[in-house]
Amino acid sequence: MHRMKTASVRTEGFEGILYPGNGRKDKVLIVMSGSNGGMSLTRQAAAFYHANGFPALALALFKTKQTPPALSRVPVEYVERAIAWLKAEGYEKIGIDGTSKGSEMALVAASLFAELSCVIVRVPSHFVSEGLTGSGKDKAPSGTSCWSYRGRELPYAPYRSRTFNILKMFLEEKEMHIITFNRDKDVTPETLIPIEKIRAPILLLSSKHDEVWPSYESAVFMEQKLTEIGFPYPHKHVAYEHMSHALLTELPWIYKMAFKSERQHPEACGRDREAMKKELLAWAEKVW
Repeated sequence: MHRMKTASVRTEGFEGILYPGNGRKDKVLIVMSGSNGGMSLTRQAAAFYHANGFPALALALFKTKQTPPALSRVPVEYVERAIAWLKAEGYEKIGIDGTSKGSEMALVAASLFAELSCVIVRVPSHFVSEGLTGSGKDKAPSGTSCWSYRGRELPYAPYRSRTFNILKMFLEEKEMHIITFNRDKDVTPETLIPIEKIRAPILLLSSKHDEVWPSYESAVFMEQKLTEIGFPYPHKHVAYEHMSHALLTELPWIYKMAFKSERQHPEACGRDREAMKKELLAWAEKVW
C-alpha cells in the first residue's frame, strides 16, 4: 500500500499532500483549487487522480494554517518548491492542473518553470487579476495582485467595482452570479499571462454556463493565440454546455445550491462531468 506524504511551509517551503496513486513515478500532477482557498476542493481533485492510479500533489495556496489568510500576493515559489520536492521524490515528469483562480497560478508557473511538462486549466483566466480579501458576503478587492514572485507582485487587472454585494446578487439572480464584477476589468498587455512561454501541452476546459467569470471567452482567446503563434505542443479547448463554474469531478451539495444550471439541468451537468473525467485522464495518460 502506497502512503500519502505531507509537506509543510516550514520544512519544504510549501504546504501539500502527495497522493501516490498506484505508486508509479513516471508522472505526477500538482493540483490547485480556486478562490475558495483551503484544501477541501484541492484534496478532492488530487483524490480523483489517485483513485485512477495517477499520483497527484494537492497544493495549498491560501487560507490554511501555513499559507496567507487571503488571496493576495500568494508566492509562485510554492509551485517552484513543489517541483523541486517532487523531483527529489523520484518523479520523472511533473504537470499542473489548476481550477478557476488556480488556473492563473498554473499558467503563470508553467510560463516560468520549464519543468512543468503538462498543463490542465479548468474554467481558466488568460490574465492575472486583483486579489481578494474577506470571505463570504464580505469578500472585497485587495488592492494587490493575487500572486507574487521573488518578492514582487505580478502585474494585475483591478476590479472596477470596489465593493461586492454578493448577498444582493444572490437574492436577485438566485445563484452565485458574480460575472458582472469579473467582466469589466482593465486587461492591459502586462497583465496577460505569457502562455507563449509554456513548453507543454495545454488542455483548456471551460463552461458556457460560467456565472463567476468569463472562462469560455478566456479559453477561446488562449486557444486562438496558441493557434496563431504556431504553438509547438498539443493544445485543446473543450467547452461544456451545461456544467457550471464548478468544473469539479464530484459536486458538493453546496454548489448545487450556488449555481442555477446545476439545479435546472442535473442530468446534463452529470454527463458533462463524466465527459470531463475522461478528458482529464486521457490528457494526462495519452497526450502528455
